[in-house]
Amino acid sequence: MRRLRNQTTGLPVWWVEVLMLAVLYYSYTGTRSVADASVADAMHMGRDLLRLETYLHIDIELSLNRWVQRVPVVAVLCCYYYATLHFIVTPSLLVWSHRRNTRNYSQIRWTIVITTLLCLLGFFLFPTAPPRLLTGTHYTDTMAHFEGWGWWTGTASAAPNGLESLTNQFAALPSLHCAWSLWCGFLLLRFGRHRVTRVLGVLYPAATLFVVMSTANHYLLDAVAGWSVLGVSAATVALAFRWRRVRATTPAAEVAPSVGPAAEPTPAARAVSVAESSYPADANAAAGASTVAGAGTAAGATAAAESGRIPAATSGPDAAPETAPTSVAARRTSDDVPGVAGLAVRPDGARTG
Repeated sequence: MRRLRNQTTGLPVWWVEVLMLAVLYYSYTGTRSVADASVADAMHMGRDLLRLETYLHIDIELSLNRWVQRVPVVAVLCCYYYATLHFIVTPSLLVWSHRRNTRNYSQIRWTIVITTLLCLLGFFLFPTAPPRLLTGTHYTDTMAHFEGWGWWTGTASAAPNGLESLTNQFAALPSLHCAWSLWCGFLLLRFGRHRVTRVLGVLYPAATLFVVMSTANHYLLDAVAGWSVLGVSAATVALAFRWRRVRATTPAAEVAPSVGPAAEPTPAARAVSVAESSYPADANAAAGASTVAGAGTAAGATAAAESGRIPAATSGPDAAPETAPTSVAARRTSDDVPGVAGLAVRPDGARTG
């Protein structure tokens, strides 16, 4: 896997990008051969789309086509737009993203790749004749009408002269032009640093929609389908990358340490417990007991004994012997307590140096 990525930037190496382009090209070639063999189905699909648009009152393609034909300057501009920008803006923005948005490049690239593959699948499953090729209609093929003004052929829309066989004439649904232009517009709007760049990000998809319909190359529903494919692709890729980031950042489950048996109480703690059980608890005794309990160490027991809060048991059945563990623990611990070094507590409560 390391050979597939640049170890400095983390991006795929150049030949991986070329391999993806080759896969997309041959996929497109396969859809073209299938579409050429189903002309009748393509015509039927085109008429169905036009009938649906008429029912929904959104069949604006014919009006736009007629208006453009009456304004030759606008028509020629639309022809140049259709024949060039689709093949220039999209790869240029892909390179721009590679150089400027390295962190987001993989997600950006996979979004356009998945969108293109889904559109090619649509061309394969639903070959559709564009308005300019529908027989029995009044659409004018604008690219063919102004063929002498540019390098494109009059029989294959934006294809250059001599390359007609490389194009799929029935690749109308969904509109790859509209899907790519919306992808480009989003990049310009999202990552553009200047206001002009962001404005172009809004205008470019809108202008593409106008051009593809006014030149009779696509239906309005083609554009809607292309935008929908882009939305599905972007959402799928975003979820996949988010899942991958969550997996990469989720810490490994921590194993709780095993809890061993309870530690034996120290001799001082046992002595304090005996003292608490043998004498009634007044305010001072309670304070001393809480001090010993909070400290939980022999040093706390020593401090409590020295303060006189816990009286020593000197008589009675619970009386501590002369060699009670309490005095031994207190003597041992006093060396560790600041301020009481060298002091010890005798069983009768008196201090000795």
